[in-house]
Amino acid sequence: MRHIVTVLMIVLVAVMAAGTVVEKLHGSDVALSQVYGTWWFVGLWALVAILIVWMAVKTKMWKRPVVCALHLSMLLILLGALFTKLTGQQGRMLLQPGKPIHTFYVGNELENHPVELPFTLTLDRFEVVPYPETHKPKDFVSHVVVGDASGEEETVISMNHILKRQHYRFYQSDYDEKGNSILAVSRDPWGIGFTYAGYALLFIALVAMLVKQRKVPKAITISWLSVLVVLMVVLHVRMLTHQLLPVLRSPFFSIHISTIVTAYALLFALMVVEVIALIRPKDLARLERLKAIGMAMLYPAVALLAMGIFIGAIWANVSWGNYWSWDPKEVWALITLLIYAAPLHGSIWKSFQKPKFFQIYTIFAFLSVVITYFGVNLILGGIHAYN
Repeated sequence: MRHIVTVLMIVLVAVMAAGTVVEKLHGSDVALSQVYGTWWFVGLWALVAILIVWMAVKTKMWKRPVVCALHLSMLLILLGALFTKLTGQQGRMLLQPGKPIHTFYVGNELENHPVELPFTLTLDRFEVVPYPETHKPKDFVSHVVVGDASGEEETVISMNHILKRQHYRFYQSDYDEKGNSILAVSRDPWGIGFTYAGYALLFIALVAMLVKQRKVPKAITISWLSVLVVLMVVLHVRMLTHQLLPVLRSPFFSIHISTIVTAYALLFALMVVEVIALIRPKDLARLERLKAIGMAMLYPAVALLAMGIFIGAIWANVSWGNYWSWDPKEVWALITLLIYAAPLHGSIWKSFQKPKFFQIYTIFAFLSVVITYFGVNLILGGIHAYN
């Protein structure tokens, strides 16, 4: 079974990496239809869920509440993703001033079909709100009227401010030169609940995991906490004082970026420590000591990376109505998380208990961070390429 887990993880990482290349060469619609949206890809994740259950039973995971909660959160997130795929709808609608619309379109550029809404939306007016004394957009705002059998209601849809109605959610997506507003439409009555429950449990379990690491040197804990707090403050001030893109004007902005960047900084420090260990090994005791320091960095790095990913997913859901879009940056962040989570499972992959193997692995693992942070921006592109 250990070999099956190993092969599955390698295949999953390879397929996701290949998917980002397909998206670069042929576009996101092709990547979704030929890779991420296929049933065989869903089947790979189903096998992951089955193996999590198998490990829970095999290792009597319920006797370790924090570890059990971590893996249960993953099952909830995967279950939410499955419900989203089976029952969710994602689409777009064009609103023209003064024209009641009760239809949106599901699909992509290759194929789409109409879906009827149980109410109408009428665009009163669309406006681009600029920063003071500039032409740079601060927000995109649609003033709409929602109508049904009970009457009409005026409301506003803007970036990071959605309209919720009868399990449908409407997001400001785009506009055209004619003053028409383009909305993203989402209906996911089951998936979001399970997914958010998984995120909440994951957050609790990760915090508990960090608290349990009592052997972590205080200097390491103080260092990463200081970096995290400083980044949050600096980014929050930047959001308040700089003319950022409308989608970036969100309370998630500073939290998401600071947790991700702190995780990458810890992984860089881990790589440096293990390079030193290989260059100047001296004796086994020193290798063991440096491996222990590396593990002390690895736990908070993985925890912060996981937190950054799900905070980003919540932000995306609030802004665009889709908490996971298989954008290259998202995919490579997930690949990095899987790669660095492996050494934390020394009971399954016993090679990680050997200092030299751990050190060589974590050095090469940093390539995934380089691709995630630089490779996506410079080569693969995507909606996160501005980071």
